[in-house]
Amino acid sequence: MGAAGLLLTALASPCAHAAEALQTSLVVLPIKLLDTSGEPTDQTAQHAERLLRLANGLATNLTRSGLFRATVLPADNLRQDCPSEAVACLLKAAQGRGAELILVGVVHKSSTLIMQLWARLVDARTGRDHYSRDLNFRGDTDESWQRAEQFLISQIHDETVKARGE
Repeated sequence: MGAAGLLLTALASPCAHAAEALQTSLVVLPIKLLDTSGEPTDQTAQHAERLLRLANGLATNLTRSGLFRATVLPADNLRQDCPSEAVACLLKAAQGRGAELILVGVVHKSSTLIMQLWARLVDARTGRDHYSRDLNFRGDTDESWQRAEQFLISQIHDETVKARGE
């Protein structure tokens, strides 16, 4: 029984390495918020939490898709490495983490009901867009943000599969 387990592990190992080799390394930059809603209630804490959850959720679920090895570049690290957030510095910071692609995102809240999510996958070497998407979603709630995240993940997945010809 032990020998059979070792044999199965040895046979499965090359498959795991082959699947990992097909994954693209992706760094998710901290998602930004542009709030022009003018709402009187301070939602800074709720939005900070949602932005962090969105970045972590994108990294986790894009990795689960099997197409990417995604990690989040923490905002504190990014501020330290690139205080000006100049493009060349952002590319260098992501490359330093082994990124082939960078996910950049901005949520725009124009009112309680109207939200937009701009997302781009950028080539970490050239800075050129690999994929760009502008999503509209309704409502500033945990549920609406999660639905937007899931839709974006499915769009990135489908576009990546299509581009690879799978």
